[in-house]
Formats: sequence, structure tokens, C-alpha cells
Amino acid sequence: MTKYFFLKAGLIFSLLVLLAITIELSLIRHSYYKSLAIDNKLTEISLLAPRGRILDRKGREIAVSVYQEDDNLWKRKYPYGQAMGLISGYVNQVNEDDLKERKCGLEFDHMDLIGRGGVEEKMDCSLRGKNGRRLIEVDALGRYVRELGREEPVSGQNLTLSLDAYWQEQAFQLLNGRKAVLLVSNPKTGEVLVMASSPSFDPNNFSFNKNDIAVNNYLRDDSNFPLLNRAIAGRYHPGSVFKPVLAVAGLESGVISGETTFEDTGFIRVGDYTYSNWLWLKERRTEGQVNVVKALQRSNDVFFYKLGEKLGVDQIKQWAVRFGYGLKTGIELPGELAGIVPDAQWKKETKGETWFLGNTYHLSIGQGDLSVTPLQINQMTNIIANDGIKCPMTILALPENEKRSRNEVLGIKKQTLTLVKEGMKRACQKGGTGWPLFGMKTEVACKTGTAEVGDGTNDTHAWMTAFAPADNPEISITVIVERGGEGSDIAGPIVKDFLEKWFENN
Repeated sequence: MTKYFFLKAGLIFSLLVLLAITIELSLIRHSYYKSLAIDNKLTEISLLAPRGRILDRKGREIAVSVYQEDDNLWKRKYPYGQAMGLISGYVNQVNEDDLKERKCGLEFDHMDLIGRGGVEEKMDCSLRGKNGRRLIEVDALGRYVRELGREEPVSGQNLTLSLDAYWQEQAFQLLNGRKAVLLVSNPKTGEVLVMASSPSFDPNNFSFNKNDIAVNNYLRDDSNFPLLNRAIAGRYHPGSVFKPVLAVAGLESGVISGETTFEDTGFIRVGDYTYSNWLWLKERRTEGQVNVVKALQRSNDVFFYKLGEKLGVDQIKQWAVRFGYGLKTGIELPGELAGIVPDAQWKKETKGETWFLGNTYHLSIGQGDLSVTPLQINQMTNIIANDGIKCPMTILALPENEKRSRNEVLGIKKQTLTLVKEGMKRACQKGGTGWPLFGMKTEVACKTGTAEVGDGTNDTHAWMTAFAPADNPEISITVIVERGGEGSDIAGPIVKDFLEKWFENN
């Protein structure tokens, strides 16, 4: 009986406890557990949108999004690697600053990719899509039950560039790892066809085949600066490739005509300072009476010293700015620099010094404090090739009507352009300075340049800029090799190799 009593009492107690729990769950805490159950059953999942493709002018993929089904992510792939790295830029995941900024007016998901450098950064809002989302029901263990609703992601817009990926690769190979730039554009539209800058980086290391070691090496390489697009952000003394601006300024202002000559005496002495012609320094030779055509053909420094003195610094600067120096071209890439065209006011404000005649001499041959980007030199070349019409430089494939509407007529006289072009034609013919281009099947107009670095060393930057065919220009090409030596010896062969390949295949 005692045993039966305890079993009965235990059963009654258990039933009372169960009843109490039931009353608490179903009556006292019903609302709380009901809301908790509902919250636990609904989950929203982001559906990341793929970025738009970046294409070259012929539809080749420069950047494309590839879906990785196993970490449910889009990865960015760059088929041309280093050859296009400084044009495409790269992507990586958004950081805390990006999340706060709400760039493009959109909210970011923490897994979103954002453009860094190149067109990925500059055109980020166009390339970026709009994320979608899924509303799903899960059980108490978080297991999928069913989909309750879906908003599909919207892909970003595709972007077509003016560049030709095939010729970009060819140009990058010609640079052969040197610190150098090779630019090619259409002088009649301002479209950039090639913008090769070396050394470069492989953007796949930031995304598709993520390689932290390679990325750290890029960031720490303060000798080669592989993340620097030298075409738009490298500032250099232009040396003699600047001389066509002086020729135009002198002819347009009436300071000289086609018949005007200055005697090449080998050097000019002002007080304790001597300003020499390159041929005098090299071979102790002079060239007699020199007109503007011969001055461009032979790159005669004495002629341009005397012309610069007659023009004065203010007129030189005025024409330099009209050609685009000291200003950004506005190309659709981040990080472009404007360069410097110095004058008396600039020198006073920057250095606290007075402008001297010697400063004008240096400016007249592209030295001193003058600094330019390779893209600005290419733009100057286009203006001469295109009969004085300045087409804004662009890296986008623009509609024909939009290209024409942005052009600026500089009002340079036909006779001026004829003389300058003739001097540049003769520069790449026998007797000129551009010896690697002698005898080419396609007639070329060119200007060589050997620019002192100005850092206390004897190093010089090697320049050449050219357009071809000379009488109906299809392309212009500009090459600089940093600390390469003489322009004709170092930049000239690169220009020749590219032009021969181009006209054999086009």
C-alpha cells in the first residue's frame, strides 16, 4: 500500500507540474513565444547582383563576373591580366567607410564588391547592379522549409571601351617590363586605342585568384610603383617633344614666319650661364642658318632658345595651355594629374624667386619646371595631326555625334600647321633625328625628345611622339621610357615596331 501511495502521489505531482507549464506557455507567455516562433521562421537572404562586363571596342571581355556557387559569390575575372590591369582597375569587398558612404545612392551588402582604380572605380555606379533578396521560412533548427518571396537581382550595365585589347597586349609586350608608357589614339576622335603602362599588376590577384602575398608586394613596391598608371599620373619633363608648341606659338603670333632663320652658334651665353645645342655638346658642330622646319627636323635648341626669348614666357604659357598642358584631359580614369606650366607668377608663389631669361630658355626646350603627362603629349600630337582641332581624350566608345559635339577648333592657320607637319615629317626622314623611322613604307611625322631628369644625375627620359600616315593620320603614338637614354635610340625602335605591326594588320 505504501508503495502504491507514493507512485500515485508522484504521478499526480507530475501532472500538476505539466499542467502548470502548459498554463504558462499557453496563457501567461503565449504572446511572447508566438512572436518568437514567427521571428525564427522568416529569414531574408541577399542575392548579390553581378557587375556589368567591361568590353573592348570589338566586344572582347576585359572584366567579367563569374558565379562561385560553393561561397554563393560573384568573383571578378580579368582575362588580360597585367596588360589591362591599370585600365580595368580591380574590385574588392566593401569596407566600413564604403558602407557609410552609400555611394551611387544604394545601400551596400557587406559581401558587395566595389571598384578600386581604373574604370572599375571611375564607372562603379554604372557597373554596379542592384541586389535582389529571398524571403524564406526555416524550422527551429534553421533548416530550409520553403520560399515565401523573391526579388531578382539586376545586373550592372556593360561598359564598352575605346581600347583594342589585342593591340594593348602587343604594346605591353613591346615595353618588356621597362618603366615606360605606350599610348595610341585616333587623332580625329580623341579615342584612346592603347594605353600601356609598365610595370603593371594582375587584377586577378585582388579577386578571382586572390593572392595576398602578391597584393602586398604591389603595395610595397616603391621602386616600380606597379599600381601607378604612368600614362596619366606620371609627370615628366617633356624635353624636345614640347617644341611643336613653340613652333605654333611663334608662327601664330607673327614672331617668326616660314622664312625666318636664326643662326645656330652652338650655344648662347647669358652672364655666367651657357645654354647649348645638343649637337654642340655631342659633336662640337653647328648647323648654320636654321628655319622652323629645319629646327623641328633637327630639334635645334638654339633656334628654340631664341624663339622663346622673342615670345616671352606669357605667350609660351598661353599656347601651352591651349594645347592642354597644365590641365587634366578629363579622361575617364581616376588619378589623372594636370602637370605644371610655370611662369613668373608661379615661380614667385612656389619658390619665392624671380623669373629669369634662363627660365624662359629652359621652358622653350621642354625643361626647367615644366612637367607633363604622356597623355598630354599624345593630345598635342593629335591636335597637330587633326589640323588644329582638339578632340577630348576618351577611353570610352562614344557615339559619333557625341564625339564631334565635344571638339574644339583652336583656330590655327593652315600655313602654320603645314610648316609644323613638314618639320615633323622630315624629323623621321634621312637627316632628321628620328632615325629608326627612316625608310618606313608608311610616311610618318614625328618628334623625338631626350629630357633631363633634373635630379642631379645624367639620366634622361627617352621620348618619341608621332602620327601616321603623315598626310591622312589614322593614329598617333607616344612613347616614353623612364631614364631610358636618348629618345631616338630607345623610344624610336618601340614606335617603329608598333607602327610596322599596325599597318601590316590594318
